[in-house]
Amino acid sequence: MILGSRHCWSTHARFEHPVITQAIEELERLLQQQPEVGRTDIQGDDIYVSIMEIDAKSLDEQVAEKHESYIDVHYLIEGEEILGWAPLVADMEPLQPYDAEGEYALYTPAKNEVLLTLHPGMFAVFFPHDLHRPSMGESGKIKKAVIKIHVGLLARDSN
Repeated sequence: MILGSRHCWSTHARFEHPVITQAIEELERLLQQQPEVGRTDIQGDDIYVSIMEIDAKSLDEQVAEKHESYIDVHYLIEGEEILGWAPLVADMEPLQPYDAEGEYALYTPAKNEVLLTLHPGMFAVFFPHDLHRPSMGESGKIKKAVIKIHVGLLARDSN
């Protein structure tokens, strides 16, 4: 998991993987055009972004999720968002097993979960080994972008 902010992006970006840097910089360009809610392709199915306007959920009603084929970059545009994060532990049983079509599995929030508060311009990057609970808050609307980056763009060759 990576936590960052566009406010220090110029110094932060040089330490990121080039694909993550590309995705966030493409999102910044897209946001200048004030895009509508929905999906915008950056690099086809390899990198795309979904703009969302949602009601914040309470911590009691939101479950954790994980992905296998995509890395998520959650970028807050408006509002305040609480995200939960925990490492996936091998013996954790999903509430809902991995659904390849939906590209997610659902989990009960982990006991060792860390809660993070995002303000506009902040982002969190979640990898396949990260459980995360998005879109939580006290109340109100959240406007955010979720960039999906196919893991094949970052994964090292295992040979």
